[in-house]
This record gives sequence, C-alpha cells and structure tokens, in this order.
Amino acid sequence: MAKIIKIRVTKPQMEKICERIAEGESLTRICNNTKTLPSWRTVLRWVQENDEAHTMYRKARALQCEVMRDQILDLVKMALPEDPKLAMAEVQRRRLEADHMDKHIRQMQPLGVRDKAEDKTAGNNGQVTLSWANGNLEIV
Repeated sequence: MAKIIKIRVTKPQMEKICERIAEGESLTRICNNTKTLPSWRTVLRWVQENDEAHTMYRKARALQCEVMRDQILDLVKMALPEDPKLAMAEVQRRRLEADHMDKHIRQMQPLGVRDKAEDKTAGNNGQVTLSWANGNLEIV
C-alpha cells in the first residue's frame, strides 16, 4: 500500500514564504499576518516532509542571514544620541541586538551563503592522529 502524502502547502505559497524570509521577515510574522498562507506550524511540518520545500526553506534562511549581516552593519553605523547617558544605553542595546543576530547567523549559516555539501568536505576532514614512537609525539 502506497503512502499518501497530503499536500499542506502549495509551491506558490512556499515560494512567497521563502521570498519574504529571504528579505528578513520571520516565518511566524509572515504566516500570522497573512490570511492566504497556512500557519507557521503547517509550513514547518511541510518542510520536514517535503525535500523540495526543505531545500527552498534552507536557501531562504541562508539569504536571510545575509540580510541580517547588513542589518548589523547598519545598526553599528547609526548615529548615537547626544546625551552621554542615552548614548551609553543605546550602545549596550545595539551590542545586545548585534550579538543576538550574529549568534543566529552563525547557527543558521555556519558555512556561509552557499552551505553546500562539497564545501563541508573541502579542506580539513576533522581527523587528528596521535602516535608515539620511541617516546616522541608525532601529530599527523
């Protein structure tokens, strides 16, 4: 008996959602504020079940990280208030926001915007070999 997969999200809906994610909008905001789109829970379930949707979603998230990098630069370059106390408070707020965005970027996009399998295998493969010969340590 063949497994029946119920389509939860159409391809045009997924394209629209991914386009808005890539522009920097959050999935929950997109789905909660648009009556014609499914709920964010439905979208995430669909991404888990459908390979094409998963690929589209991962690409959109990688592009979203690039937008966030630009937002960090804009945040850092914005003028500060004239009042020294307000300026210090604003610096702390911006630092917190920039650190949070940077952490999110590093988690979502550890290999950069490409995030390809061949990039993961290039260079160091992560193996370390230690051997002792005549009391000497050799690291390969």
